[in-house]
Amino acid sequence: MENKKDKIVLDLETKKTFDEVGGHHNSDKLGVSLVGVYSYNKDKYRGFKEEEFDELLELLKNTELLIGFNSKSFDLTVLQPYYKDFDLRSIPHLDILEEVVYALGHRLKLESVAQSTLGYGKSGSGLDAIMYYRNNDWDSLIKYCLDDVKVTKEVYDYGLSHGNIWYHNAGKKESIVARWGKSNGSTIADKIKQALKNGEQIEIEYMDEQGETTRRKIDIQNINGNKIKAFCHLRDAVRVFDLDRIKDMKVIGKMDSWQNTLL
Repeated sequence: MENKKDKIVLDLETKKTFDEVGGHHNSDKLGVSLVGVYSYNKDKYRGFKEEEFDELLELLKNTELLIGFNSKSFDLTVLQPYYKDFDLRSIPHLDILEEVVYALGHRLKLESVAQSTLGYGKSGSGLDAIMYYRNNDWDSLIKYCLDDVKVTKEVYDYGLSHGNIWYHNAGKKESIVARWGKSNGSTIADKIKQALKNGEQIEIEYMDEQGETTRRKIDIQNINGNKIKAFCHLRDAVRVFDLDRIKDMKVIGKMDSWQNTLL
């Protein structure tokens, strides 16, 4: 049986700064210190050093979708010199930044999108990564790079589940349509409305204002715009939840209060 092709989230760190190579038009000369990836097939994060790039190439060749942020114009341009006999542009590719520019007409930083969408962002700057590389601090470099991969993955997953991601414009939170998102009634908002209609108890993965997530078993009482009033079994009380902070949900049965006479 042929192995299922993978879906990969990718981010990389460079050896040099733009100043050291003469500007952004020389990004192919920056050099790669580490490539971080997340594999959906394996549900695993991994960092690849330069001596492991042959193994990375085999992974990329078996990829049905490559996901990144500013990855078409930056990451692949920086990485391509390591693969003389394979065109990285041949890999099906979703660059989230391209979707942002398509929707807004201008660029946003990953940090801005992540903070608005997830409630947390990147763990540092690219200059930190270069310092880690030059100090031979591989543990810090790998952590930094894979943190960026995780943020990119979470933004992608949020858009997939909700059909949108978020950014702040003049202090106001505004939506960007995620064209890669689910449709045909399968977004989280659609499924939550259906759960209320069917009297179904659900388990949600809920993100607080610090970006921490917990699983909550809830019985929905009312939906008003972005606000969901529900009995929370974790708190043993009625709570109001923000729809855009629900990262995932699943139906686990009927509400405790559901009346069989309504079936």
